[in-house]
Amino acid sequence: MIINKKSRSLSPHLSVYKPQITSLVSIFHRISGSILGLFLLVLSFLVCFSYSFISYSLCYFFFLPLFNLIASLLFFVFFLTLIFHFLNGIRHILWDFCFGLELNNLFITGCFVLSVTFFFSLFFILF
Repeated sequence: MIINKKSRSLSPHLSVYKPQITSLVSIFHRISGSILGLFLLVLSFLVCFSYSFISYSLCYFFFLPLFNLIASLLFFVFFLTLIFHFLNGIRHILWDFCFGLELNNLFITGCFVLSVTFFFSLFFILF
């Protein structure tokens, strides 16, 4: 029996299930961990790159015109991913100790993590 690969879907479960807050927060926890790891890698590269005067001058020359905009945007993204990853990590640790595994608690803690991250972002933007 020959199956036509063009008509076959790759992930049929993605069209069947509705996205839930618990799955979305879990996916974004993984994404935020990857972003924080990338920030750590880039930061360590920049620290190693800034040891000599010539490389420091080169970085200063290239990054000075856009430094305020780029640095504030990167700091904002770093701050939000750090807050979200920290709060959701506490949530996962509580799950490891079997606290809050009921269905309504999963929804409430997911909304709590997202709302606290949102309020921290508003606080960071306004002040």
